[in-house]
Amino acid sequence: MQYYFLASLLPPLEIGHVPTLGFQEFRELMRINLTEEHWHQIGRFLRLIDLENMRALWLQEPLDPHGNANREKLEQAILEERWPDGEEFPAYMVDYLVRYSSVEERVAHFPLLLAQFFNEQLENQEGGQEQLHTDFFGKYFAFQREMRLVVLGFRAKKLDRDPVVELQYEDETDPLVAQILAQKDAKTYEPPFEYRELWPIFDAYVDKPRELHRALYEYQFDHLVELGSADPFSIERILNYLSRLILVERWMELTVQKGLDVINTIERNIA
Repeated sequence: MQYYFLASLLPPLEIGHVPTLGFQEFRELMRINLTEEHWHQIGRFLRLIDLENMRALWLQEPLDPHGNANREKLEQAILEERWPDGEEFPAYMVDYLVRYSSVEERVAHFPLLLAQFFNEQLENQEGGQEQLHTDFFGKYFAFQREMRLVVLGFRAKKLDRDPVVELQYEDETDPLVAQILAQKDAKTYEPPFEYRELWPIFDAYVDKPRELHRALYEYQFDHLVELGSADPFSIERILNYLSRLILVERWMELTVQKGLDVINTIERNIA
């Protein structure tokens, strides 16, 4: 399916500049113009935000407005064990909610839920479930998982935390996890070659949360540009634009304290 009209409406995006087309407006345009199948894919793509909003809900923190549900709908989704679109939670989510019934337990073990979510996305992609995922899905979620782990590696060294404990819910045979654990006793953390550009970012801004957060957003934005589809009218292009628009809007909402809070949240979520 080619989206000539929708794609032609998308203005350029740049970190640090107010987007001409906001998220809510773009969301409505997608709802009107996408096929039912592709609209459902958008909802699935935003589930990572829904998942992180669950943690915010339990902590009574503000929700990210880029998810599929507001506070009331998200509370209902958790009670019914269904995503906001009505699809049932996968078994690992149901097990998590049953096993950890208190807010304190759910927050403490949230990194387990996040790790299982990423595993599900990558397994679906490897399984060739094209009806559920486009090629961009796999690349995007693999990048998000790996970048978060690299961030954890840097932060563990900075805060003198044991990476074995921080990575307790991850597969220790995973190459990136093993790479972080192998540097447990090193004075500094050296990321894999493909994430070498993160080293100067942390070296320069590790004690400056606003600058660090801005640099990480810029890093992600540039990487997503590289993942852009060769077909400018495809659903891949729409998903890529959506992911970059969210980054731009998050940056515009940034304050010094919020920057520190979000960086710490990333670390806690994958610990």
